[in-house]
Amino acid sequence: MNKKIWVMLVGLCFFSCAKKNNDVPKLEMTSDEIVHAIVQMYSVNAAVNINDFSFRDSISGVYLQQISKLTGHSIETIKSDFAKLQQMPDSLLVLQNRSLDTIRVIQERLLTRGSTSKFNIN
Repeated sequence: MNKKIWVMLVGLCFFSCAKKNNDVPKLEMTSDEIVHAIVQMYSVNAAVNINDFSFRDSISGVYLQQISKLTGHSIETIKSDFAKLQQMPDSLLVLQNRSLDTIRVIQERLLTRGSTSKFNIN
């Protein structure tokens, strides 16, 4: 009886420690490049939303081309990696949080720089 339990425990450990084949998609961009692209996308979405509705589609295309130039990756690669990230919600959340932290730092720098600006509104 003791041998059977021992064999079952060893077998259970063996199967639980076996290499799991999770079909995690491979991203073409590094995490830093993705964070940079997400920051740019947030900026694009803000800029697009303040424009007239009739210009939004054409402006979005222009902005995507600019993001492509800034990141050094094609629009298709960026869209593909974003689609893959939607299948990995934990990774997407981490990268989105890094992006939002980056935007906060940029905003804080602008605010502190703006307070010492020579253009004071009085």
